[in-house]
Amino acid sequence: MKKALLLFLFTISLGLGASAQKIKLFDTYLKLSDMSTRYVLVLEDNTIWWFAPGQAWQKSSTNGLPANYQISKFSAYSKPDGSSRYVAVLGDQSIWWFAPGQAWQKSSAEGLPSGYKIKSMEAYTKQDGTRYVVVLEDNTIWWFAPGQAWQKSSMSGLK
Repeated sequence: MKKALLLFLFTISLGLGASAQKIKLFDTYLKLSDMSTRYVLVLEDNTIWWFAPGQAWQKSSTNGLPANYQISKFSAYSKPDGSSRYVAVLGDQSIWWFAPGQAWQKSSAEGLPSGYKIKSMEAYTKQDGTRYVVVLEDNTIWWFAPGQAWQKSSMSGLK
């Protein structure tokens, strides 16, 4: 009886542990329309979840991302109208963006050097539109505005 009870408890603990996911990536931002806080995270299974204080966590869409995608970098931000945007770098180094209510879309890599490998990435909004900034494995910094090619940033003054 004791062995059966221990086996039962062990089985339950395995089931609970298997369903618990670890956070892989995390970002926060302010909705610019009302300055409310948002948290966005990517779990180990590459699902994306968002949170607003006073609400439960909600799963975000991954519609449009390629099959078997793996998110390696992630950034979230708000447009001036308060709409949210997510940008993700996938394991194959492709860059994708998302607006709630729409499918994920692949972003341009035009202008980035051949064989680029992204070490770090951030996305934000300016008065004249969205910007992405990446640091590549060779420690160069590049920036992007939709409709334009990626541009290498100056490294002048860095030692």
